[in-house]
Amino acid sequence: MLTDSARRSKRFMKTSVFLCSYESYYEKGLTMLESVDLAVKQGFDAIEPYPTKELATLEDAKRLAEHAGKLGIPVSCFSMGCDMLSPDTATAVQRLKHYIDIASELRAPYFHHTLVPHLKPLRFGQADFESLLPQIVPAVREVCDYASERGIMCVYEDQGFVFNGVERFGRFLTELDRKDVGVVADLGNILFVDETPEQFVGRFSNRLVHVHVKDYLLKSGEGAYPGPAWYMTRHGNFLRDTVFGHGSISFVPIFRMLRAIGYDGYFSAEYVAPEPAEKWLPISMDNLKRYYEQAQ
Repeated sequence: MLTDSARRSKRFMKTSVFLCSYESYYEKGLTMLESVDLAVKQGFDAIEPYPTKELATLEDAKRLAEHAGKLGIPVSCFSMGCDMLSPDTATAVQRLKHYIDIASELRAPYFHHTLVPHLKPLRFGQADFESLLPQIVPAVREVCDYASERGIMCVYEDQGFVFNGVERFGRFLTELDRKDVGVVADLGNILFVDETPEQFVGRFSNRLVHVHVKDYLLKSGEGAYPGPAWYMTRHGNFLRDTVFGHGSISFVPIFRMLRAIGYDGYFSAEYVAPEPAEKWLPISMDNLKRYYEQAQ
């Protein structure tokens, strides 16, 4: 097995799998420990866990860490959903701290949580966003400081409609005012606000530490609503998760940008497309590796 330094010198793509990508496997009875075996079998270099009923306590985390350690596969990041607009912010913060402790047990270098995951494009305008910052940022700072004390960096991504887009995300980072906070480039989420992954990567290249990979089919909002599984963007266009390489994202120029800035972190597959993961996740990763080589 190649060391990280050997991978960097050869410019290999370091791959990770966000374990939510195995949801269809879980529905058929796969356990989380078995999903780690599957990740190794499919050739991933790391895993990205998230809260499940099998990963809810420190004892669960110890079992997962021990199993992954035996297989020689590290944790690239720990990710979870959270709504910082919860009526009980204190409880939300305590829940995040609990999972930071779990991330620490897993030896995860990064802890990622969503901020306001709503996908309702007409709900929050710019004025509403500005008014939310004083409410949300102090709680986020508390979470970041708790993680930092445990040797973990909190990382945030372009996600949802509220804290998404280059302008708003930049405002959030400025207001947060924490130098020990990293950025996750989610190559698909930026499409929800009708911007491009190239814009996001270019703007925050100096703080990128992790990449979430996904792809979307894109249809103009000038046509009719395509039906179930399609989302509407902030400007009224339509998106649907799909196989990496089958959608609208131009991976080669994005990877070229990442290679040019010396990005050497993981590319974590977040596969939630309706095309069956059993067949199409491996094909998706083959596509990504080919695009990464083309980006030299």
